[in-house]
Amino acid sequence: MLSFFPIAMTFFLFIYEYRNYRLLKKARFLYEKDGVKYYQIESEEDNAITIKSVLYGKNIVIVGKEDFRILAHEEGHLHQPYFIYYFLTISALAISYNILTIPFLLIIYKAMFLHYERAADLYAYYNFNVKYSSDQQRPESKIDRIKAWIFDSHPPDWVREKEEYYEKKNILIKLFLEDLLS
Repeated sequence: MLSFFPIAMTFFLFIYEYRNYRLLKKARFLYEKDGVKYYQIESEEDNAITIKSVLYGKNIVIVGKEDFRILAHEEGHLHQPYFIYYFLTISALAISYNILTIPFLLIIYKAMFLHYERAADLYAYYNFNVKYSSDQQRPESKIDRIKAWIFDSHPPDWVREKEEYYEKKNILIKLFLEDLLS
């Protein structure tokens, strides 16, 4: 069973690094600061993507216009571990052992992703006094709220705007349950 591990690991790394390559190839180089390369992709919507790669180093791809608030969040990601590599290794091992671990791995990935996104928000808040803001309203339907928690790459906008979100003592599970039960 574990003989599949090198194949799975190679596949996962290829997919991840190919995604990084495509993003950087599509973007225009802007500048380098403190060992981080900054790129830009033209877009109507402002956002950014942090790439931490063993092949490409530390990069931030600015989507749309450069915005201090967005870059403060992305700087938070630069101080985080290379969690994707840990996750890819664990996934390759688990899938090599038993293919039925995939649903469990997806849950772990989502939880890790939400944790690191909130950590980047907290970094921006405590180091730059930057809070997330959005016009998105909280849906009345619990199903719509659950979908937002599951399918968005960050905690939902209406949660990220609350004061409680920026209190370190409040864990994401608590915020999730309060959102669903209220």
